[in-house]
Amino acid sequence: MARQYSAKTFLRNVPNALLKAYFDRRGVDLGFKWDMLHETDVNPIFVAMEGLAEGVRSEIDSDLSMINDLACEDGTLAILEEAELWNDDWSDLFGGMKNAYERAMWTFLNNPKRFRVAGCFHELDRCGGWRRRFVGNYLESRSDEESLAAFEESLRLCYRRQGRGRFCHVDVYLRQNPERRCYFAYPEDYASTDIGYDDHGRFQHRARRSAFEIIFVYRPEEGLLELRARGNRKQIAELEEIFCKTILGLVELPDDGRVPFDLAVLKDAAFRFPTAPGDRVASVHVRLLRFDVPGPLNRRITVSAETSDMAPRALHELLDDAINQSRMPLSDLHVSQARLRFTFEPTNGERPKTLTFDVTYPDRCTLRDDAHDQVAKKCLREWGIARA
Repeated sequence: MARQYSAKTFLRNVPNALLKAYFDRRGVDLGFKWDMLHETDVNPIFVAMEGLAEGVRSEIDSDLSMINDLACEDGTLAILEEAELWNDDWSDLFGGMKNAYERAMWTFLNNPKRFRVAGCFHELDRCGGWRRRFVGNYLESRSDEESLAAFEESLRLCYRRQGRGRFCHVDVYLRQNPERRCYFAYPEDYASTDIGYDDHGRFQHRARRSAFEIIFVYRPEEGLLELRARGNRKQIAELEEIFCKTILGLVELPDDGRVPFDLAVLKDAAFRFPTAPGDRVASVHVRLLRFDVPGPLNRRITVSAETSDMAPRALHELLDDAINQSRMPLSDLHVSQARLRFTFEPTNGERPKTLTFDVTYPDRCTLRDDAHDQVAKKCLREWGIARA
């Protein structure tokens, strides 16, 4: 989800020198002398922007909204991560800037390519709802022109059967710690119509053909393919197969029976969730368990409780009260979903960070990809919950 954009808030937080550089680059004269304007005196800028032609104003709002998205701590970290991949150390430079707005605007103006990639990293860090599949460790993930063309063509043909996908474009990015090969695909979506006004204020319908986004992430060390896309299980499997054939060079989609998630350990009320000191995890609690009951009726039991350091056994005590285990032993029930809550040790006197997420059998997880989520993924592997 994008950060809320307010033009006046944005203008108030960006130094006038950078705002002037932006409008100069666009060739937009706002009709006043910048050196007569005090910092944070945004009304003259805002009023001048309001007077611009609608098309120009829309383009400016689009730019500033993108910059606003990276004008936060996580956005700064995404920019520095991308810069480091190219051996650019901007830490001292950024340390001398007054806020994240200045850092984001400076990057947009001085290195638009780094800005664009950092935007993708930042989006990736905020995405949940990933599907995971084991495909093989340390496979070569191709990014040459021929392989990407084959990948785009296969995705295009896949979506043409749905009446969309005439065009497709793929961008590739590398992330480190841990290594991840990220492929952002943009097939053409269905045509749609916007209702709006033209530059002369005339009310009209405007046809639009936008693209939708599919993200593939290959983790060579773990042998995992993570996919974020809409679709049923058959459609997801087809996308996974396309990636494995065109990018990983496999003959077919691997199927070795390794289910990504096994939640059985969470039945044990005595399980202590061991963590490494460097992970700075203060506590882990199970807040929801969903059980599939064996038999033909597709019955389920869901138990949830506000477990905490003061009541660490609250959920399992409720489970003991809710299920007659002499008639329905816990060993016969299959854990198909769990909700976990991590609490991290506070840093710099701030409030402790909490992270709540769902893991669903066999392959769904709402964890994202930022630093705290990476710690949680590591813990899931160490506990045997993430088996791949």
